[in-house]
Formats: sequence, structure tokens, C-alpha cells
Amino acid sequence: MTRARRAVVVSVSLAALAACRDYLPANRFLQPRPAHDASTVEARHKFDHARHSRIFAQQQVVCGSCHRFDAQIDTGAAPLANAASTAALYPGSSACHYCHGPSDTRISAAPSACTTCHTNLEPLLPENHQIGWQRAHGSIASADPVACQNCHRDAFCVNCHQNRDSALTFEHDRNYLSFHSVDARANPIQCGNCHRQDFCINCHAKAIK
Repeated sequence: MTRARRAVVVSVSLAALAACRDYLPANRFLQPRPAHDASTVEARHKFDHARHSRIFAQQQVVCGSCHRFDAQIDTGAAPLANAASTAALYPGSSACHYCHGPSDTRISAAPSACTTCHTNLEPLLPENHQIGWQRAHGSIASADPVACQNCHRDAFCVNCHQNRDSALTFEHDRNYLSFHSVDARANPIQCGNCHRQDFCINCHAKAIK
């Protein structure tokens, strides 16, 4: 095979590999997450100064603890000055996370759950939670369980692992049993990402009886 022909074959192969996800069965293991609004701005509007006034007084938190007032804004453009002022005075996430974050920094009474302030959790997901995460999460969780506990309670893991071979609908639609065989035949490996093989065998044996 000539060098030019080999280059063409390699190029075509790479293009096919890049596009193969579009032709594989649509499942949550192989398909990337759909695009979402990456903004976490809704958390900013959940903050209430009045609700925090008592705890701030107790902890001696003053305005300058969170807000910066040293930004120099030198422009004649009113919209730009307004935008710059807003950005400079808004404390950002670090001020909130200092009290509501990890146990070594936060105030004991401050709730640490992400949903305390955030309603859109998609932007908060780590990069490794994208494609194939359910298949790979076990080894990563074993190596660094504390990283998981930043967001998940132990009960989250236990609940899923104890019930993964039950009829409960954690991941599938409620009518999935009616057409699960289509996905199972098209890509049986995806079933094994969560279910043990004897789960299928035992269920089908009961159906035959």
C-alpha cells in the first residue's frame, strides 16, 4: 500500500471513529450530555442579606469580607461602568463557599448541600462525569471517596448499589420493561454497566414459568 493510500485509509478511519457515536445506540453511557445553560447565576439571587445578618454579626463578618471596593473604574461609558461596578462588588462563589463549603472552613450551622443555593446542578458536575462515568466511577470512587462525598452522601451510593437489580426505576422509564430487549440486543454491554448477568437470567426464568 502506497503512503498516499495509507494516509487516506487512516483519515477515513479517524473520521469514522469520530462519527461513530452518532450511529451507536443512544444510551447514557456513550452519548455526551446535551448542551445546557452553564450559568450558576441563579444561586446569586438566592442570597438574602437579612437572613444572614445575625450570623454575620456573630462571626464578625463585615461588608469588606465579601465585597471589594477597591476597583478603579475610569470610563465615560455608563453601561461599561455599571457592568464593571457590578462585577467588582459581587463577591463571587468563594465568599459563599467559605461558609457553606467543606467542613474544614464552613460554619457548622451553614448547610453545605449544593441545592441550598443552586437549582441548576448541571454546570457543577465535574468533567469526568461526562461520557462513560457510570462504568468508570467505581475505581475512581475507591481511590478517592472523599471527592465523591463533596456532593454525595454515602446513602446515595448504597441505595443505588442495593437496588440496581430490583424493579425500581432509577434510570429507566416506567414502561422500559416493554422494550428493553431492543437495547439489550443492540448493545448488551450497556446493561452490564449496572446489572449483574444473573439479574437477566433470573428474571427471564421467572417469565418462562
